Amino acid sequence: MRKTLCALLALTLLAAAAPFLVLLFPAAPAVQTQPAPTAAPQDEPLPAATPQPLPETPPSGGTDAGEALTLYDAAAGEEITVPVEEFLIGAAASELPPDWPDDAIRAQMVASHSYALALGDDPMQVNSALCAGWTSAEVLRSRWGDDFTRYYSHLQDLARDVTGALLCYDGAPAAACYHSISAGHTEASQNVWLTALPYLQGVDSPWDATVPEYEVSVTYSVPQMTAMLQSLGLTPEGDPGAWFGAAEWDDAGYVAQMEVCGQSFSGLRLRSAFSLRSACFAVTYDGDAFILTTRGYGHGVGLSQYGAKAMAEGGANWQEILTYYFPGCTVETEIR
Repeated sequence: MRKTLCALLALTLLAAAAPFLVLLFPAAPAVQTQPAPTAAPQDEPLPAATPQPLPETPPSGGTDAGEALTLYDAAAGEEITVPVEEFLIGAAASELPPDWPDDAIRAQMVASHSYALALGDDPMQVNSALCAGWTSAEVLRSRWGDDFTRYYSHLQDLARDVTGALLCYDGAPAAACYHSISAGHTEASQNVWLTALPYLQGVDSPWDATVPEYEVSVTYSVPQMTAMLQSLGLTPEGDPGAWFGAAEWDDAGYVAQMEVCGQSFSGLRLRSAFSLRSACFAVTYDGDAFILTTRGYGHGVGLSQYGAKAMAEGGANWQEILTYYFPGCTVETEIR
């Protein structure tokens, strides 16, 4: 009898909560057999989630992997020219902790280099002061303090290993986008930037779910949510539990569309409006506040940095990491 009463009580509580459960995450993607992941410690800083738009036109003509790169540095307010080795060091240092596995760092260096060259005549947009995309040795000296010489020397050695290497598709540098943590499956490029590239159609990245920061929740009061919805041109009225409708999910598990106050919005727009870590999110209302729970961090396209870390810890080299996350691409050396 006691078990029966407990079961009935549990069902009653679930039924009562149902009206406030606005949406659930889709099922996790199938896990492919890959090297075993190693979860990051709780206090490890997250890599930067630098956004990268796709190039409007692919590069034409030959590509010299050893040629200095032209960047637009928002901190300086002008274009600058950076030698390849200096670029690789500054790009990796902006994106990953310097004590990550060597092959994860090499993969990041080659991805950054390939992406910068895939932009063709358009300089890569960076902010050296904020360590966004690329930064200088001077900034790193201030950032690392007494560890500068040790960290910089190590990254310099890794950069020399891959200075002449590029990730290519059909003979041209690939737009090797990257992000911190996927939602368990990387996103297709057309779902973020409208341009469909064959090597950016998404792969399983099950290691990401082992990262402590994989799932993060943020709570907004009703007045806070009201203000954010008003910024979308909405006038929320009535029961707050009815403001959010069902979500439509894309194949990678990110929100494609969601109904809010009777209007449909893309997951990307809602991510921006609610200042969320990713477009894979769920919304619940507990009667007093809204709880928004995200999975992953960043746009989700291309290389998952935490996935690369786990693969490297499992024994994969940087070439294997890149060709896994960018199917159909090849690693070329001294391409011209």
